[in-house]
Amino acid sequence: MGLFLLCAGGGAGAGIAYTNKIKHAEAAAAAAEAEEHADDAHAKDAHAKDAHGKGAHTKGAHGPAEVSLSTRIDTLIRSGAYSEALGLVRTAPPKTFGPDAAPLAYREALCLEGLGKWKDADAAFKKAEADTNVGAWARALLGRARCAVATDEPQAARALADRVLIRSGHPECRGTKVYEEGLHLRAQLAVRELGGGRDVDPLDADALAWPVMLLSPDKSLDWLATDTPPVSPIPDAGRDLVEFHRTDSHGNAEITARLSVRPAIQVLRAIAKAAGLAVRAENDVIAALAAPIGPIEVERLPLGEVLSAVTDRAGVVWDIRGETLILTRGSRPSEAGATAEAIRRLLVLAPEHPMGEATRVTLANIDLRAGRFRAATAGYKQVLESAGTSQDVTHAAFNLGLLELKDGVRNAARARFLEVIDRAPGTRWADTAWYWIGRTYLDGDAPELARRAYMTALEGKTPEVTSGAALAVIACDLLTGDTETATDRIRDTRFINREAHANLAAFFERLTQYRVAPTESRRELLLAALKGANEVRGLGPAGAYLAGRVYLELGMAQQMSDLYDAAVETARGPIALRMLFDTAERFDRLGAHKPARSRYLAIAAADPEGLGALAELRLAAMAAREGQGVEAVRRCRTIVDRSTVSRAELLTVMGRGYELQKKHGLAAECFAGRVPAE
Repeated sequence: MGLFLLCAGGGAGAGIAYTNKIKHAEAAAAAAEAEEHADDAHAKDAHAKDAHGKGAHTKGAHGPAEVSLSTRIDTLIRSGAYSEALGLVRTAPPKTFGPDAAPLAYREALCLEGLGKWKDADAAFKKAEADTNVGAWARALLGRARCAVATDEPQAARALADRVLIRSGHPECRGTKVYEEGLHLRAQLAVRELGGGRDVDPLDADALAWPVMLLSPDKSLDWLATDTPPVSPIPDAGRDLVEFHRTDSHGNAEITARLSVRPAIQVLRAIAKAAGLAVRAENDVIAALAAPIGPIEVERLPLGEVLSAVTDRAGVVWDIRGETLILTRGSRPSEAGATAEAIRRLLVLAPEHPMGEATRVTLANIDLRAGRFRAATAGYKQVLESAGTSQDVTHAAFNLGLLELKDGVRNAARARFLEVIDRAPGTRWADTAWYWIGRTYLDGDAPELARRAYMTALEGKTPEVTSGAALAVIACDLLTGDTETATDRIRDTRFINREAHANLAAFFERLTQYRVAPTESRRELLLAALKGANEVRGLGPAGAYLAGRVYLELGMAQQMSDLYDAAVETARGPIALRMLFDTAERFDRLGAHKPARSRYLAIAAADPEGLGALAELRLAAMAAREGQGVEAVRRCRTIVDRSTVSRAELLTVMGRGYELQKKHGLAAECFAGRVPAE
């Protein structure tokens, strides 16, 4: 650890002011204590008078009625009864919570925030900023930051959070969690900047459930404690101080600093000097950092957080290269890796945060999007194992179900979606889960079972789910060859206006019209609709399979093959094997034996009891055409008892294999419809 004491730039004056503030706070505390003793004595005297029937107690500003009122207000806020609490707040005496009106304004702001009246809440939080207690001031700023997040003003929210962070080391902030909450807000803003997520949609398997990380007002009073501990003197209060702490061998570091108000560039130079860094900045950057900032009061805050809090508001980006702190104009985009690390650090720092489960689900989502599937799975399971009842647990189960479905673990995914239904019955999450249960069956090449689940989803009240389920049922009809029923469903169903839904409905309509009257103009319209529907990929592997069959129906085998080759790179299960088989057959017909053989072999290994038997027969026929009689017979013998293979076709190939070996008697038995004994 390096220690750097800075005595220049008004440090002594700041230290005196700081010491005076401490003395003032101590005097105020002593006065409050004396007043409390006086109130106690007055109460005892009044009680004695009541006992003798000679007087009545007059309730003052700190009497029992006001204490009871403050307790009622806080209890209502904690229970989420914001309207009722707001009614009491607005009729309460200004000093209900203490010697000034700021704490009451803070409660009013929490009520308005809970009611979603963000602008009014922001105005009330501004009133609460007048509190002379730095911890209370910080809580009010954090409330304003939450309002800015809710109204989609990320820059304002970040600036407010930064103001809190640079004073989070003040003695009146200790034990109040404002430091942890400031970091939590910054992490949440980074997640939003990354594009936290799209609306959940049945046609989008990448649309995860993203929980709300924002601290709710009913949790604020307990998490951000309003009972600020007394201020204690700070050693060397008369001098500015910067301490640099290197925390590990990877270059991670923390800063403890106490600096008076000064230009931001001077703050950065002081921090850089303590860290042993030179500062490099052009004149325009120095000019942008000329505005005063502070006071700076941080205690073991990550170096990067301090630098960002100082530079962000000036539109300056920092970077450390070697032994130099480089400052340039611009803004720093959020990076998924850095955001994930910040959230992990936050979970270690504040594991008991009220929004901890939401934060863990968010981290798992970021890991999933980055391809860290094992970390994502572990994160979701940790939330599920917490045995909580919050909506965040439902989100974890839903997202884990999507992950397992993508991984081809359909039974496990189905169990996750059933868990979602159990946890959130009658909600949009239950409706959506029924849809995805249908997808687990459809991906497993079981369209009839899929149809049942989709019909259950259709009974729900979530528009995007009923629309998606209707489209999926139509796909089931088309996959099973029931074009007439599909036509009726298209005519009788109203789909939502989302682009993906409308385009898929248009494709189905064009397909049924073409099959009724396959004209050239309708063929062109069908092709355009197929492209517009993204080749039905929104319905998963089965959708892509249906699109490929349409290409084949239109005489476009190459397009079918290209689509299937792309789809099987990520698809799992029997539908993927069917696509692989169709492309293998196409190459086989073209005489391209090498790509055909590799696909047949993959299918035979992956599904020996199902489609693999037919792949073995194709390999046997290929061997016979190439004059390899022994190989042809051997492969036929391995599947001779498989019900999925045509006996007549198998015996024909086997007979050809015996002919190539000059075993004409055995070949004759095959051609007569009998399996010969060797």
